[in-house]
Amino acid sequence: MNLFSKLQYKVKSRLNTYKNKQRSEKRKETILDYYGKNEPATPELKAAVAYLKNHPLGVFQDSFTDKYNFKDVEVHKDESKDLLWVNHGGHRLYFKRSYNAITVKLLYNGLLAEQDPESPHRYTAEGFDLKQGDFLLDVGSAEGIFSLSNIELLKKAILFEREPEWVEALEATFEPWKDKVEIISKFVSDQNDADNICIDTFLSVKSFVPDLVKIDVEGAEDRVLKGMELTITQHHPKIALCTYHKQDDFNKFSKYLAERNYTISSTKGVMFFLSPGEALTPPFFRKGLVRAIFSGDTV
Repeated sequence: MNLFSKLQYKVKSRLNTYKNKQRSEKRKETILDYYGKNEPATPELKAAVAYLKNHPLGVFQDSFTDKYNFKDVEVHKDESKDLLWVNHGGHRLYFKRSYNAITVKLLYNGLLAEQDPESPHRYTAEGFDLKQGDFLLDVGSAEGIFSLSNIELLKKAILFEREPEWVEALEATFEPWKDKVEIISKFVSDQNDADNICIDTFLSVKSFVPDLVKIDVEGAEDRVLKGMELTITQHHPKIALCTYHKQDDFNKFSKYLAERNYTISSTKGVMFFLSPGEALTPPFFRKGLVRAIFSGDTV
């Protein structure tokens, strides 16, 4: 990148930062104005609103985020791969080739906050976790931090990720565990073609069944569920399913899985999240995750 391109990038980044700050402040004002006239319907909403009054609007409205500071993140470069990485639990976690060090710091800091025990986005909990020798389907793995965090426990991990830059980073991260990690560069969906695959179809030619299916696919969670109907009804894996991409997903998916004899639990608190093009409407905050375990098992 030449000097002019660097300057152009910095100006654009600062302008975007300013615009995002202005947008966030306006959204905060709208939310607080609404709840100044309407009582929050749940204790979790009430807590989120109380926190928001004295803090900027963010994804997580809770003090647990205070312990995470992106400036504390150390970023390294693998010269042989020309990729940046961080030390995650003693293992290298690689990032997209197009990311600079600041982006990696911010992203990794956010990933740590996401999996905090108090986070609405945390996939596992006591009684809902991975055990030694388990099989994991990581659907929408992105950088793969969830699989890497549990890699020593797992007998097999299947990572589904379509974005080529993430696939390159995943291949670098999981190079030491090629014997038990498989990376599938397809969207997980309710159809099978060159770009998509159903979990039912994928597992039909495998000799194992998953113990846990983690699903975080940018709002396409319903299609993933449709494509794993047989897996749900016949094999009953634990399911960690993100519900923050759409306002009604928590209730919709909870009902769907309860009808299939799953016991539903949720994470702590609520999140603020708007998908692209989504309007800002009450109640503004939403539940982040459904944890589902077959009723024949013990939560």
